[in-house]
Amino acid sequence: MSDVAAVVDDLREESDELDALVGALEPGRWRGPTPAEGWTVAHQIAHLAWTDEVALLAATEPDRFGDEVAKALAAPEAFVDQAAGALVAAHAPDVLLARWRDGRQRLDKVLRDAPAGARIPWYGPPMSVASMATARLMETW
Repeated sequence: MSDVAAVVDDLREESDELDALVGALEPGRWRGPTPAEGWTVAHQIAHLAWTDEVALLAATEPDRFGDEVAKALAAPEAFVDQAAGALVAAHAPDVLLARWRDGRQRLDKVLRDAPAGARIPWYGPPMSVASMATARLMETW
């Protein structure tokens, strides 16, 4: 097994563990606070869904990902909070959960299928596939 596959496996396992925790929550508990000031459980899952979707965009449509970078540069202090807040406002917990599940499954496949040595653009320098998976793992916890 390659190092990339091992990291992507870790990401899948950790994501599945978190999914089991939040998937069992009653809808009202999604409004509960988290250690991230001002963020609820729903914000956290919305953030994971959004960042997985953006990572997928970066890996599959780098030119369109450039539009996301421009948005970040236009509002660097608010960009992440706005993205999570918009998803929370637009979706019930079950929809957020389904969106996160779908996005992370699609990203898993793209990361596993990426050619050796591939680099994925990001908000800083481009990342290797293993670094992207590690960054996603860091975001999960």
